[in-house]
Amino acid sequence: MGIVKFRAEELAGDLGQASPVAMPLHPPIAMIRAKSFEGADDVTETGLWECSPGVWRRQVVLAEFCYFVLGECTFTPDGSAAIEIRQGDAVYFPANTRGVWDVRSLLRKVYVVFGQRSA
Repeated sequence: MGIVKFRAEELAGDLGQASPVAMPLHPPIAMIRAKSFEGADDVTETGLWECSPGVWRRQVVLAEFCYFVLGECTFTPDGSAAIEIRQGDAVYFPANTRGVWDVRSLLRKVYVVFGQRSA
């Protein structure tokens, strides 16, 4: 992967068609949109991700670092205390992190995913 720069207007721009999260826990069903850039080495991916309010389960399969540019939520890792996340926060998720997202306002992040993708 070469250098990837996100311009300010991209951080606030439209990310295209929304789709529902895979494992919602109850209404409202959170909707996600994303724009990603995969690395040629098949080891890194970076992009923009957005999620509407809702509560859902997720497994972060590969290690991920992200910076939240908008919104507010809580992530509760399985077996651990809830982590409050707000605009301006940066978070690192180790590979195979499982837990529950509770998105309270439109959430947008810039992310980098590290690790070998399975074929």
